[in-house]
Amino acid sequence: MNFPSVDYTWFGNGTVIALIAIIHVIISHGVAIGTSVLVVSTEYRAMKRKNEALDQVAKTMLKWVLIITTTMGAMTGVGIWFSTTVIQPDSISSLLRIFFWAWVVEWGAFISEVIILIVYYYTWDKWKEGERKRKHIMLGVALSIASWVTMVIITGVLAAKLTPGRWIDTFSFWNAFLNPTYFPSLGFRMFLAIMLAISLVSFFIRWRIKDKALRTEVFRVFAFWGAIALPLTFITGLWYLWAIPTEAYNMIVWSTGMSEVIFKSLNILGFSILLIFLVWLVKSPKNVPWMLSIAVMFSSIGFIGEFEVVRESVRKPYIIYNYMYANGMLAKDEEELKKEGYLANATWAKEKEVTDNNMVEAGRDVFVGQCITCHTIDGWRDTRALATRMKGWDKEAIMSFIPNMHYAQVAMPPFMGTEEEIEALATYIVTELENDKEVTQK
Repeated sequence: MNFPSVDYTWFGNGTVIALIAIIHVIISHGVAIGTSVLVVSTEYRAMKRKNEALDQVAKTMLKWVLIITTTMGAMTGVGIWFSTTVIQPDSISSLLRIFFWAWVVEWGAFISEVIILIVYYYTWDKWKEGERKRKHIMLGVALSIASWVTMVIITGVLAAKLTPGRWIDTFSFWNAFLNPTYFPSLGFRMFLAIMLAISLVSFFIRWRIKDKALRTEVFRVFAFWGAIALPLTFITGLWYLWAIPTEAYNMIVWSTGMSEVIFKSLNILGFSILLIFLVWLVKSPKNVPWMLSIAVMFSSIGFIGEFEVVRESVRKPYIIYNYMYANGMLAKDEEELKKEGYLANATWAKEKEVTDNNMVEAGRDVFVGQCITCHTIDGWRDTRALATRMKGWDKEAIMSFIPNMHYAQVAMPPFMGTEEEIEALATYIVTELENDKEVTQK
């Protein structure tokens, strides 16, 4: 309402954010955080066993951490800021006000992480013996801690969107940051990051390293961390599900677009693949099958993607639970806007009131302000494309649906506006549906 709206009609606003976010999470969790732990652990094992070949494997892993995090990781990190600022400015502005100093600290931690990463890599062959090698390993530990600190801070921000807890009443930073799902979410992300790193790197270890003895040494390190991370991922995941609101929990299967049977089957299959892979690493690290390494990589990517999609979707109809709806409207403003009207209070609306002569134009401004975050008139997401969902609806049917839509669809925010604005919105939708019908017939 307070910012101009941008619409990626064909692709969908939410899909733009989701695509960038999932790629970034895979890199930040699986590469920057998880793989850093594997690198320093492998380096330590190489020092203890005086295994130069194993030491070089660790260095190669670090090289790719450096390359990926400073290119794709950096670009997608900026991409999340850019896309969410453009598409969800109300939400981002609220989060900046709440977590301003947390983000300042996070940026400091991130800059420290990058500096340590660069120093860690470029001193690898210079600090190779005795006390210098031990200091180099401590540098790797510092890198792991710095990358983990960024997760500690960002998790507080992300978890608060679903469970702001007492912040709704107190507006206290600490009530928002240490919210009801903070610790389970942090634990789940932390251990899942290690499992994701093991899954991603194992595929390339299996592919690139032909020496079975060397491969065994690497997989011994992975098996150690996997034996810790896999059960704790499962436990903290259950803790997270227990901590989220009941309404959000009931929307988990819906958010994936799958049937309950398919959803449960895929998750059981994915967890089983991870378990089989871990047992194989422990029992027979020399002979990890190609297909298993590929399956575990895709299973881990699937889990992190599912987690991000579910986390974003189960908040509906809110973007900040019980405070701000997905379209950027504040829950506390509902009654006021029903009396005064949405258009009169919308900063960027071209039409400030509804008249007989501007019914379509005013309806378009209402649609852009309250609907376009999730809906398109047409587009590739047919389940949300109004041309599909409202095919055959007349103006009266749409007018009767709009005031009650949040009862019919629990993921939809209530309409905030006057009766005249409801009529204008219905007129605009009907007009666009007719235009779409004419184009289709041609």
